[in-house]
Amino acid sequence: MLFSIVGAIGSQLNDYMMILNAISLQELLDAEAKYHKVLRTYWYENNFLTYKWWFLLVLSVVPAIVWWIRVDKTRLIENTAFGLFYGVTAIFLDSIGSNAMVWTYPVRLTPFINPQLYPYDVGVVIIPFMMVYQKFSFSFKKFFIATGVLSLFLAFVAEPFMVYLGIYKEITWKHIYSFPIYWLIGLMCWAIIKKFKSYTS
Repeated sequence: MLFSIVGAIGSQLNDYMMILNAISLQELLDAEAKYHKVLRTYWYENNFLTYKWWFLLVLSVVPAIVWWIRVDKTRLIENTAFGLFYGVTAIFLDSIGSNAMVWTYPVRLTPFINPQLYPYDVGVVIIPFMMVYQKFSFSFKKFFIATGVLSLFLAFVAEPFMVYLGIYKEITWKHIYSFPIYWLIGLMCWAIIKKFKSYTS
């Protein structure tokens, strides 16, 4: 029985390796080159300098300026660390979802960055979470509630608005899936920063 199971697994691995070996690296590079050529053409014809493109550009700059004006400079490192932890996690998950074609971005700021909606990730998600952290991080209960409210807003107001504008398109994803993820990332980052701070106190 054991030999038959091992044999079956070995046979499946062999089939898998044959499929992998059927595509050469050069074929993969050629496919990627063709994809990026089509993407650049699509971007120039449908995105660049449209009002939606300008909206993404503003979204990339204005929230960062507002954050810099309002951030507590005495806690700059702490607030920035929270934002970096949240940002890396959010952008990593965005990359997975975008590349798995769970969602896509018909409008892109540039064809040279993937995932494409960094302006949304930074301007609408990360910076507001940083501001919530700055104001409510001293009390877990208040932070828990504030991040929950922000997560509701992002999932059921901000995302649908981006869909309405035609900047973001869900393929198999639904807004309701985003809500607990936004919230959980915020709570996780809060816990990480608190743990780091405990080492210096």
